[in-house]
Amino acid sequence: MKIRLPFSFPSIRKPTIKLPFLSVMSLLPTPYTKIQLGGMRVAIAALAVVAVGFIATLWLTIAGTTHQIIWPTPGAEYDLPYEVGKQLAPDEHTPMTASQTLKINLGNTRLDRIQLSNLDLGKSGLAKAFSIQRATTGVTGSSAYLHIGQLTMTNSSAPSFSATNGQWGSASLAARVDGHTQEMTLDATVPHIIIDSDRGSGTYVASDSVVDRVIIEIDSNSGASIGELIISDVDASVGSFSFDYTKIGNVSIDATNSFGDGSGIDSASFTIAESISTRTVSDSLVDTPINVR
Repeated sequence: MKIRLPFSFPSIRKPTIKLPFLSVMSLLPTPYTKIQLGGMRVAIAALAVVAVGFIATLWLTIAGTTHQIIWPTPGAEYDLPYEVGKQLAPDEHTPMTASQTLKINLGNTRLDRIQLSNLDLGKSGLAKAFSIQRATTGVTGSSAYLHIGQLTMTNSSAPSFSATNGQWGSASLAARVDGHTQEMTLDATVPHIIIDSDRGSGTYVASDSVVDRVIIEIDSNSGASIGELIISDVDASVGSFSFDYTKIGNVSIDATNSFGDGSGIDSASFTIAESISTRTVSDSLVDTPINVR
């Protein structure tokens, strides 16, 4: 049996307390920024940064590097025994073309050996393809000579050859020449020069190269000394071989050498002046028509 009461008791709810929600990030002022980066853009930007860094590094490397010309690179002059050269200015007749001259400056120095081999010389308009000479200014006097113990020349050629102002202890001459004049002065007092000690000296070889010309220049009033000068397979199409102000112990120019300009044997292409004194000479020069070109 159910008893229905005339009234009902209301349901009782548990009391709740609501506190305001606080967010730490909400207290900080954060500007709203929208960044959108695509994958290709990121890659391009990274490559650009790398490229700029590489270019900057390369520029700094080049700027901090000094280019040096090292013996026997042509187009430079060398104050032997120092092997770092100084670049030569272009020839005044061809200012747009870099010089290819090999210039050797010898102050009051002593070298063991200079060897020139398999060189091709010559340039239009040159008077001298190979020369030994004094500096043009400031070098004079009885000691301003290039002293050489032994000069050996083999298998070389040029349109002409000349020698002046010197003393050669002994000379053996057997080249084939397109006419010659040999006026050496015999002098029994000419000493035999001996340069044997290699202490403090060096050997310098220039080979397998094409150059305008070779110049050996005496740059000291005291002269310079070379134990041995070897000229092997050095050929000039234009200009002469010129030896000036030399004092040499022994000279050998054998039959493998040829000098001539095609003017005929009645016009000398090989000349040794009377200003060259010698103690002994063996003259086996052969006159034959030769035209070195």
